[in-house]
Amino acid sequence: MSDVMLALENVNTFYGKIHALRDITFEVKRGEIVTLIGSNGAGKSTTLRTISSQLTPAGGRVVYQGGVISKTPAHEVVGLGIAHVPEGRKIFPALTVEENLQMGAFRIRDARRNAENFERVYALFPRLKERYRQRGGTLSGGEQQMLAIGRALMSMPKLLLMDEPSMGLAPMLVELIFQSIVQLNRDGITILLVEQNAKKALKVSHRGYVLQTGAITLTGTGRELLRNDTVREAYLG
Repeated sequence: MSDVMLALENVNTFYGKIHALRDITFEVKRGEIVTLIGSNGAGKSTTLRTISSQLTPAGGRVVYQGGVISKTPAHEVVGLGIAHVPEGRKIFPALTVEENLQMGAFRIRDARRNAENFERVYALFPRLKERYRQRGGTLSGGEQQMLAIGRALMSMPKLLLMDEPSMGLAPMLVELIFQSIVQLNRDGITILLVEQNAKKALKVSHRGYVLQTGAITLTGTGRELLRNDTVREAYLG
């Protein structure tokens, strides 16, 4: 079995007439944390949405575990083991914490496994267990981010796509979110991370790619990119 879990091969994606991704080619190996960094509008979120089939590429291929998924419906992509934590969290504000988590488990029919998944999420984020009857819309921003990650975990993903998980959070909660990313990876989940906090993201990543105006311009290990003068000047402040 190949150690490449995900590969994008010359992927082109459009928003209407806007050419958002231009011949994007990269790979994520099994067990890695890989980070996409770039300025706003570079195509990072579009890349994740293309992988999770919220967008269909106009050309090229998205290959997951050896199979082409470029035109696979989004709900079937979840069934293959890919979960997407979207930018802005997009929880269901009128539903309780428990109900939000249950929404992530819509494909899991085994009640025992479902219960185990709840406990797994609550062990990772004890605050969610304390608030399991609370409506999602009344949670703090950090708690909503925990809930968005927990909802994705309920589908038992092999590959987790995370879009700006630390956006708008207080420094203490940023630390907690990054600790959870490292823990999930140690537990065997491969992670593709989009993150404006490039320094923290690259510190926990095995490898990274730099996106500029829809194209990959640079790649390297997390440490290499942290030391790269261009990356330091443009993204590390």
